[in-house]
Amino acid sequence: MNWTFAPWWSTRAIAVLAALLVILAVVRCWRERRGFGSTFLRVVTLLALIALILNPQALLPRENPGKPKLIALFDTSDSMATRDVGNDSRFAGAARMLTNSATWKRLNENFVLELRRFERDARPIEPQQLTTALQLGDASDIGAVLATAASQQGEEKSQAGVLLISDGRATAPGVLDAAQLALARSVPVWTLCVGGAVPRHDLSIETASSEALAFRGAEVELVATLRAAGYPNRSFKVEVLNGDKVVEGREVIPATNGTARVSVRVKAPESGEHAYTFRVPAEPDESDTANNERTVFLRSVGEKVRVLIAEGQPHWDTKFLVQSLKRNPHVDVTAVYRLNANRHVAVVSTAGTETRAEKDLFPRTADALNAFDIIVLGRGAEAFFDAGTEQLLTDFVSKRAGSVVFARGKPYGGRYQALAKFEPIAWGEGSAPTLRLKPTDAARDNPIFDLGGNGNLDELLDRLPALDQSSVTLGEKPLSVVLATSANPDGPVVLAYQRYGQGKALSLNASGLWRWAFREAGQEESETAYSRFWLSLMQWLISGSQFLPGADVSLTSARRYYTSEQPLQFVIATRNVDRSAYQPKLVVTGGERPVEVEPRPRGEMFVAEAGPFAPGTYRVSLRNNFGKPAELSQNVAVVSASVEKRELSADRELMRQIAETSGGAVLNPDDLGRLDEVVRKWDAARQLAHRQRPIWDRWSVLVPMLALLGGEWWLRRREGLL
Repeated sequence: MNWTFAPWWSTRAIAVLAALLVILAVVRCWRERRGFGSTFLRVVTLLALIALILNPQALLPRENPGKPKLIALFDTSDSMATRDVGNDSRFAGAARMLTNSATWKRLNENFVLELRRFERDARPIEPQQLTTALQLGDASDIGAVLATAASQQGEEKSQAGVLLISDGRATAPGVLDAAQLALARSVPVWTLCVGGAVPRHDLSIETASSEALAFRGAEVELVATLRAAGYPNRSFKVEVLNGDKVVEGREVIPATNGTARVSVRVKAPESGEHAYTFRVPAEPDESDTANNERTVFLRSVGEKVRVLIAEGQPHWDTKFLVQSLKRNPHVDVTAVYRLNANRHVAVVSTAGTETRAEKDLFPRTADALNAFDIIVLGRGAEAFFDAGTEQLLTDFVSKRAGSVVFARGKPYGGRYQALAKFEPIAWGEGSAPTLRLKPTDAARDNPIFDLGGNGNLDELLDRLPALDQSSVTLGEKPLSVVLATSANPDGPVVLAYQRYGQGKALSLNASGLWRWAFREAGQEESETAYSRFWLSLMQWLISGSQFLPGADVSLTSARRYYTSEQPLQFVIATRNVDRSAYQPKLVVTGGERPVEVEPRPRGEMFVAEAGPFAPGTYRVSLRNNFGKPAELSQNVAVVSASVEKRELSADRELMRQIAETSGGAVLNPDDLGRLDEVVRKWDAARQLAHRQRPIWDRWSVLVPMLALLGGEWWLRRREGLL
């Protein structure tokens, strides 16, 4: 039997302790001039105790309960149909390697082999099924299936890890996290990557939002971005359709970065909405045709918006905002500035005329306040409020469905509950430095971020000037929705809103938005982004009234477009309706057959969920047995969630990272047939061939130790030392 020491502390410290104890025992014996026999036993006892402290361990052969278990994960997603393994597809090539008679026989001789196919999830498969034509999946969630397999293997007494056969095209995050989990469970991942580089050929249409808002009858520019990959120096025909009718078609040549801006000018409907679809025909060699079109719903929001702007500490931001809004004929603006306790300045712009007055025009009656749709408050806003105006503002937002915007961060100094109750943000202390906006997922389809630039929203925001500063935030309030944060991960919440009664309250926690309006040479899109942001924000706020005029039932969709993996979600609200007798029905049409859903009560509202549905445009109708109107409807778009075919090149780097992170190795086709040798080397390299067992925690050691201690005590007593 071999053995070794595994001390709990440093061997140097243990040696020093042993030397000190022996020296003390010898010195004591020398001073007493007697007790040499007991001193000898004491030294022997001390040395025995030191040996125990060194924690001696026996090295025993590792028990072999049988053949180790090996889980083989075989990728059967759509990308495995790519034909770049000789003359075969990746699927056929990998299946031939694995099911080769010699390879398969050797694997089964050395392992308890469990074969699983995977796309979104994993399920068992027989080897003979790999030689038949299988229906391939539209996703490959490598991270999820690998994490499951690693967890299961970690519970086995004898395991040989996980064999991953794939092209590495993962369509979901978390792959390397799963590899880290495998490492923590001592489960090696052996990766075999199939396939090579494939030139990407894809056309796609992107829009900033699936919804555009406009004033009744106004001319609107709808913008989309064409992205072309793998088609240099080519033109493409992009069509814009309203229903089945082609509104416009044009030839577009993408720039060197593969993008082209496509726009069309249309008139907003007098009421309701129109659906406009941007579409580019698919190319014969295109890898993914599910992203070749995108629908924008153009919705009318009335004739104009009436805005009150009040600021106690005037700033450039407010000046540029007022100037921008005054230029729009659909916006009436009243701006009130408090210069000091005794001096106010007001600017009133309506119907193309402007008047100025040096007096306080802040509304202090319900009728005066209700003449506005939106109130924008800047810094020092508390100077305009007292007990009477506080209640007016509360009624304006909660009962009349008005909106309040805090335009430059915290609008007051210290604490001021009259305004704090509306805010969606919890404030901290101090200010944050220059920042850039980072939209959240909730903002990706919000029309306020339809800024009209070329490229996607992130690219446009990167090109726009950074903002001056913002106030430190502690986060958002429980019912708030965050639309943008700072690009700095530790930065503040920048844009958030919450419903307050029937209205909305929104906080823009930043100064310096005026920089977007300060156009420099070559930055025309900056000025456009500024005006579109504020106008879209105003339109979105006035369109957000929960109930239409005269209606006591409302239908709201969680979003205007969904992916093919997401269920459609709707909220139904009522007022002055007997809820016990109210039995609404929701009907979704546009697919192969109508789908009918019965909404279920939740709190003060009703909720409904249907789907997921295949890509396309669907009409959702709410049929009411009580309340007005008798029927409400709206359209929603469903787009493909799959990114499986957008990039077909095998990701060998990811497969290498999975193997190395987990402690496994990258295999080549020849290694597959001798995987048992690879596993044995892995065992030996990690000293898994033996197991350790303490040799001191047993009676055969304890009894001699007690005998030594008893003998020393007896001798010391006999020698008269006790």
